[in-house]
Amino acid sequence: MWRKLFRGSGPRLRGPLQHRPSECAPGDARGARRPLAGAREAARAALGAAVAALALAGCGSGEARAPNPTRALDERRAIEVIRRAMALEGARPVPGRDVDLVSGRKVRIDVGVQSRAYGVAYVTEEDARALGAAIPPPNGQDERLRIVRGGADGSIRIVLLYQNNYRYDDLVGESHERTTISAERQLTRDVQDFITYARTQKFQ
Repeated sequence: MWRKLFRGSGPRLRGPLQHRPSECAPGDARGARRPLAGAREAARAALGAAVAALALAGCGSGEARAPNPTRALDERRAIEVIRRAMALEGARPVPGRDVDLVSGRKVRIDVGVQSRAYGVAYVTEEDARALGAAIPPPNGQDERLRIVRGGADGSIRIVLLYQNNYRYDDLVGESHERTTISAERQLTRDVQDFITYARTQKFQ
């Protein structure tokens, strides 16, 4: 219901006939060298193939790809999503209004709820800079949503939905990591969670 309320080396090898007993007669020494030479050539070929394979593997791996650049949902679009989310939850959205926080600063409720003293503020980056310490820092993805109080007696509840939490990238196809739809769905869920929570807590 209330989802979020953020190289060592080995021994040196001796030559194939150095300091080694030979079972061949002196006349057969040259013939003995031929298979040994062939073995050396095969070993060199195998080593070369292994080095080439490692080089190719190194070239193919490359560096880790950087995350796609993202942008946040535009405020105008976000307000449309908020209004729709409220309606889906059975609440009637109404135009926003400015409210005095208990801290003395003003914050704008972007979408209110008819006959209720609570609403939603979509906090843009500009809003967050202007309000500074008057509002809490943005919640993480797995943290509770931030709710502040306003009005003379603090009876107005405002959920702060921070713009930077609803981001998407502009890429398409396999490079697409986060679509506009997924960002809007997250915003919708957060609004509906707040409405459900407000009803459960019997906010005015």
